[in-house]
Amino acid sequence: MKRCPFMLCATFLLISGAAGAQMVLTPSVIASGGGTAETANLHVSWTIGDLAVATLTGGNMMITQGFQQPFDVDVGTYPEEALWEISLYPNPVKDVLMVRFGMEQPADFLIEVRDMTGRILFVREHRHVLPGQVLRINTSEYSEGIYVVKLSSPDQGRIRVAGFSKL
Repeated sequence: MKRCPFMLCATFLLISGAAGAQMVLTPSVIASGGGTAETANLHVSWTIGDLAVATLTGGNMMITQGFQQPFDVDVGTYPEEALWEISLYPNPVKDVLMVRFGMEQPADFLIEVRDMTGRILFVREHRHVLPGQVLRINTSEYSEGIYVVKLSSPDQGRIRVAGFSKL
């Protein structure tokens, strides 16, 4: 009698595996405290006191212990961002890097150039940059390597980062 549930469970697992069924795991958290709250547009969950933090992998499965993981990953596109673009040319650059601004309306910008160690080599604020305007950055004194340009527009709350190579 005691063997019947075991045999039934083993038979079910064998049939499921043979049929190519997949195991679906739902996210769950074991923690000393926490909770959830939900509205029509927002779902918030939190934990307190995660004791173990580790990521375990095996085959095509990954289990993360500890900190909560998102239920899904947003890979959508945002059309309004496409209206605020920058172009760096020529790339690679020798002496002068051109920065072309593509946006719908004039804006203020802060431009930074950093090397790969994070050291700031160039900082300049430009007021009322017009759509299509091209700014020049002298790179003649930079050594060969890869650099990062960060453009931020505080009034629009946007940041763009792009890289270029120096010959």
